[in-house]
Amino acid sequence: MKFTTIPGTYAKATINKMERVQDVYALEVKNAKYRGANFSGIIELVNGLDSIKKYKGAYRANAKLAWFGRVLKKRNPFINLEGASVTIIPCYSGDVVAGLGLAA
Repeated sequence: MKFTTIPGTYAKATINKMERVQDVYALEVKNAKYRGANFSGIIELVNGLDSIKKYKGAYRANAKLAWFGRVLKKRNPFINLEGASVTIIPCYSGDVVAGLGLAA
């Protein structure tokens, strides 16, 4: 499947980009959701623990994450953590999920 525009939501989106980071604030998530897509992995937070907010009764994390190859300029992605297993990693070095979209 090929899109002519970036979809607002897409339940079948998968991890399609990983990135190496050093000494970042991160979360390990299992069964988190972004724009309708479930995923698991380690994500880099934009601004440490300040990136985790409660919104309409559910926690969300502001992460450095591209959606179909684009980094959203106006808002960074807010990952929905409701129902997810979450582990905070204050000083993480290694690979993080850097993009969701179509499989490479």
